[in-house]
Amino acid sequence: MTQFKGYFSSLQGTSYEIGRQQGRFVKAWSHLLPATVSARDTPAQRMSETTKLLDTFCPGIREEIAGFCDELEVPVSRINYYAGTYIEAGCSHCAVLPGKTSDNRTYVLRNYDLSPQLDDMRLCSTSVTGRYAHTGFSVCLFGRSEGMNEHGLCVTFSACGMPVGDAPGMRKAGARGLQFWAVVRSLLEQCRNVEQAVVLIRDMPIASNMNVIVAEPSGKAALIETFDGKKAIVATDGHDGLPYVTATNHPIVPDIESAESRKLLHSVVRRELMEQLLTGGDVITKEQLKSLVKSEYPHGLTVHNFNQMFGTLRSLLFDLNDRKVDVCFGSPLQNEWHTIQVGGTLPFEETDVYMNHRDYTPDFWAIV
Repeated sequence: MTQFKGYFSSLQGTSYEIGRQQGRFVKAWSHLLPATVSARDTPAQRMSETTKLLDTFCPGIREEIAGFCDELEVPVSRINYYAGTYIEAGCSHCAVLPGKTSDNRTYVLRNYDLSPQLDDMRLCSTSVTGRYAHTGFSVCLFGRSEGMNEHGLCVTFSACGMPVGDAPGMRKAGARGLQFWAVVRSLLEQCRNVEQAVVLIRDMPIASNMNVIVAEPSGKAALIETFDGKKAIVATDGHDGLPYVTATNHPIVPDIESAESRKLLHSVVRRELMEQLLTGGDVITKEQLKSLVKSEYPHGLTVHNFNQMFGTLRSLLFDLNDRKVDVCFGSPLQNEWHTIQVGGTLPFEETDVYMNHRDYTPDFWAIV
C-alpha cells in the first residue's frame, strides 16, 4: 500500500485575489509547483491564441493566473495552463434522473482514473466574485475536471477515445480550441441549468475529444460528445428519453461513433456495468448507485491499475437537489468518504490517500 496526499482549498474573492490564494497554496505544498509552472516559455503565437479564447469563453481566468504569478513572481508565459498541457484520463460517470431513483432525486455518480503523479488531487470550493460558486476537483490548478455549482448544475467529464495532446502516444488535435478543464470550469461558473450549458458548449471551439454529462436538479440531463471538432448532443428529461445517461471513454452517439469506432475493452465493460444497473423499470437507491464504485473492475467501476496510469483517484456522488457531494479521495475500497455542501468546506486541508496497485489481465487494454 502506497500513501499519497489529497488536498482541499476554499477559494473566495475576485479572480485576482483567488489567484494570490492559489499561489500561497502552491508555496505551502511546493512539490506541486513543477506541474503548474514550466521551465520554458509558451510560444508567443500560442499564448496569443489561447488568451483570446480564454477572454471570450473563460472570463476571469487570466486575472486569476496573473494573481498567481504575482504571488510567486513567475512570468505568465511559464504557466502550464497556457501551454495547453493535456493528460490522459479514464473515467466512468452517469446521471440518474428522479423517475429512476427511489427518493425522486437527481444524482450524478463519477469515478476519475489516472495516476496520482499527474493530478492535483485537490478538491476546491470556489466562489469568484460575479460568478457561480462551485465545488469540484482542480486540474493544472486553474481548471476543473468535474463539479457542481450553487444552482445544482453538475458537470462531469471523460476522454472520448484517444486523448488529444502534444505528448508522445496521444492523438494529434483535429481542431483548435479549449481543453476539457477550461470547458468544465466555464460551464460551472456561467450556467444555471442544462439548457444554458448546451448553448455555451455549442459556441465554444473545443480541441478535446470528450464525453461531458450535464445535469440539473429538475431532472434534465444531456450527454455532449466532441471529437476532432465535431459535436453531438443528446438531451433527456426522463420522459422524452431514458431516465439516465452513462459514459466512459468511447463514443456513444452515432455521429461521433462513426468517426471513431475503436473501443477499449475496459471502457465497454465499465459502461455495461452502469447500464445493467439502470436498465429496466425498477427504481434504484442511492446506496445501489454508490455500490458501483465500491466494487473493483470487472465487477465494479473502481480500478487499481496505478502503475499504468489508470487507477481510481477519486469517486464522487452528487446529490443535485440537496447540493451535497459525497467524495472519496482515492479508491473507495481503500479510503473513507467525506460529505461537503457545494461551496462549503472540509475539516482538513490535507489528507492521506492510500493506493494499492493491482495488475490486470492483458485484455484490459484490448481494442474491441
